[in-house]
Amino acid sequence: MNCSKFSPLYSKHDSSPYPERYHPPYNYVLRLLQGLNQEGRFPGRQMNQQRRRANIFDNDTELQVLAYIRTNPRSLIRHVAREIGVSYGDSIRRLQFIAWFNIELNDNPMIVNHILWSVESKFTNNGIMNKQNHRYWDDTNPHWSHETNFQTVWGVNVWCGLVGGKLIGSFFYDGTLNSRQYLNFLTNELPRLLDDVSLDTRECMFFQQDGATAHNAIIVRRHLDQIFPNRWIGTFGVIPWPTRSPDLTPLDFFLWGYLKTVVYADPPVNLQDLKNKIQAACDILSEEQIKAATSTEFLRRLESCLEHNDENFEQFIR
Repeated sequence: MNCSKFSPLYSKHDSSPYPERYHPPYNYVLRLLQGLNQEGRFPGRQMNQQRRRANIFDNDTELQVLAYIRTNPRSLIRHVAREIGVSYGDSIRRLQFIAWFNIELNDNPMIVNHILWSVESKFTNNGIMNKQNHRYWDDTNPHWSHETNFQTVWGVNVWCGLVGGKLIGSFFYDGTLNSRQYLNFLTNELPRLLDDVSLDTRECMFFQQDGATAHNAIIVRRHLDQIFPNRWIGTFGVIPWPTRSPDLTPLDFFLWGYLKTVVYADPPVNLQDLKNKIQAACDILSEEQIKAATSTEFLRRLESCLEHNDENFEQFIR
């Protein structure tokens, strides 16, 4: 068999049950077999486990990181890692964000009401929301899926925000979000959505976004620098947001699970019905529920994150 590095294991004319699907190269499969035969494991698995273990801090290291960040709150993450002598990774970013927030909270206890948490998600007719790394927090266990008779999957993209006990949105948009669409939203739509937010809150509001590709575009970051100078939280923000941290984002650990439970209790029959159900679910969300998520629960999660060395902690929350 003459298989080059990039040759598929099967061609379209082979007897594979999925002839149109791409198959791994022959050499890739060969390396897997050699690893299993010689070492009893897949190549690279042990290295990945070692890397994960290297990111777990002991209490002394954690205290050093927090103390350094408190003294130098604007330090870049790589500078913190170099000074403390630890690897530059998610744990550092999470500790840096928690340290920054605790400093701000000490100076201004109302900061929990001044962060605009924001994120997008996609709702479909089959009861599935497309959002990476979902975590849900609610008084009851949400219905993770709902069987329907629809053979065609359709859906809608939605943006929502939470700030000061208010839900901002929902705002619907078409297609995959790109940087131009997102910039247009920030420039023309977000100010309108914030009309009901008090001037006092808007003047000192911090804007938070996750690490979606559209969020990280240079044109978007420049715009955020102008409208939220030194007050925006993101992957490349003046306040770095830790990647892979939906367990700290109120929309991820609370809002989407709540909306899913309400929206899919009575399955939508068409696209407009789906939009109507999402908006109706947003409208009945109370100020007390939002504040419980963005204040009480958020603070509890920061504390739990520290208690469990910046690793997954949600299984310990009761």
